[in-house]
Amino acid sequence: MDILIKEKNEKKFHISHLRAAVYQKTPKPLLPSKPKVLTLLILIQLIVLMLSPVWRTYRFSWILFGASIPVAGWLFMRWRIYSSVFITPSRELTNITDTRWRPFTFLGWGNETLKAHYLETTNNSKDVILYLHGYNSSLGRGESRCQHMNTMGPNIFSLDQRGFGEQKGKYEWTILKVIADIELLLEKIPTVLGYIPENLWIYGHSMGGFLTIRLSSHSSGWWKKALRGIILESPATSFPLIIEKKLPGRAVMANSWVRHILRREYQRIHPDLNVGYANAQIPFWGTPMVPILVIQAGNDETLGNDHFELLKQHYQDISEIHVLDSMPHTSAIDSIQRRQILEKWFLNQINL
Repeated sequence: MDILIKEKNEKKFHISHLRAAVYQKTPKPLLPSKPKVLTLLILIQLIVLMLSPVWRTYRFSWILFGASIPVAGWLFMRWRIYSSVFITPSRELTNITDTRWRPFTFLGWGNETLKAHYLETTNNSKDVILYLHGYNSSLGRGESRCQHMNTMGPNIFSLDQRGFGEQKGKYEWTILKVIADIELLLEKIPTVLGYIPENLWIYGHSMGGFLTIRLSSHSSGWWKKALRGIILESPATSFPLIIEKKLPGRAVMANSWVRHILRREYQRIHPDLNVGYANAQIPFWGTPMVPILVIQAGNDETLGNDHFELLKQHYQDISEIHVLDSMPHTSAIDSIQRRQILEKWFLNQINL
């Protein structure tokens, strides 16, 4: 019993200083949810109508069936919204190919075992760059970026984020779980390397940029002192803008209802929720107090221009911004110009 209490207290201390996400596990419900009950009742009603000729002769049964149609429509739209936000889409896996990657495991949100990788330095550097891929992407799709940064000296750490690539966590996915995973990955790095890194940079692509903004503005632990700067490549800057793009059909028009569903689900999944829907965008999401390099696709075919305009509105004076017309949004295609800008900026960073 004493050992169990000690382990529980150690786990609590382990996450007590983290600041960027929320960390309580989702409580198990005592009763089934209202949508589940309504869905079950409608299914029972349909089965009875199909199997019971006598029931079909009653006028009341058809009145009840007619009343169930709008309820079924509401449940269907609710499921479409839920599945668009809280279940990650499937995609053909892009595997990493560099045999130098070293795998390791760590405990992420909810004490779940997750897998990450790192490329060891080739010049005994004690610096680290953490690479974070975008939504519906993976480490394999951004591998060339990691390999390029490794040639600049630092150790490179990355992972398939929760729900993507080979990582578990497809269902009940939330961005706050992902942030907690990455914080706990950062906590693991000194153990993996055998020393505390001297300097840290975080490189975020697309949604990875959104994660990077949150992490760098709510840093903790060893990396609070070690964080030297962040690189944002075509970053997302607003959760509401992301949601509007993901919602099916005309659900965007019912914005207040959508927000209600998202708020209820987030509160159910995260009982310690500390971020509101409207605040999940810059500048409320956080303002990094470290140097920022922004490399933006000139024609962002994925996010459009709204996220970049929001970034310029709030970060223009604290960032070095480059817009590359020749660079697409996708991380599957690299750009020589992007590499040159990154190398120059990074060289200035290590010479500060």
